[in-house]
Amino acid sequence: MNMKKLEEIRKNVLTEMEKAFVGELVPAILSGTEEGEFPVLNVYLTDSEDATDDTSGEFFFLPSAAADEIQYFVNLITIVEEIPEENYEELFRALAAVNFYVATGSFSVDFTSGTLVYKFMYPMPITATQETVKDNVDLSMGIALAAVKDYGYLLAEVCNGERDAMSVIEVLGSEIQTDSDL
Repeated sequence: MNMKKLEEIRKNVLTEMEKAFVGELVPAILSGTEEGEFPVLNVYLTDSEDATDDTSGEFFFLPSAAADEIQYFVNLITIVEEIPEENYEELFRALAAVNFYVATGSFSVDFTSGTLVYKFMYPMPITATQETVKDNVDLSMGIALAAVKDYGYLLAEVCNGERDAMSVIEVLGSEIQTDSDL
């Protein structure tokens, strides 16, 4: 694969996604757009119905080598900026419970920044056309935002000391029970 062409496709797709978010009045900006820079789509999701308070996302492609057959699109969504240390133990229990039910990606603590994040890496063929890449990016972002919408609020409440891990487990259990009753 021509690496210049691959970089151009990625940049074009991220530019289209930026325009789509802005068109929906969701603040978004694509950084790293100069040649040789690493493009990252930054989206502030607080005004989105798929978000908890102060949720933001970074969406980007991992760098690929010419010999790679797969490119990875990364969805990295920050849910809570600062986790009080006294809530870590409950949060870790809640993370284990929630991650059991999450179909793709996972919730985690980024210890470098002390934040609660959701991360989902979506693989796609490096030879995919721009339209296929766009469709896959759109699908990937939809999956990530749905996971944050479905589970992020529970973990944010644990981070803020408003809920304990057992309460999260009870909510998850009642949702599963309700689904199986249908």
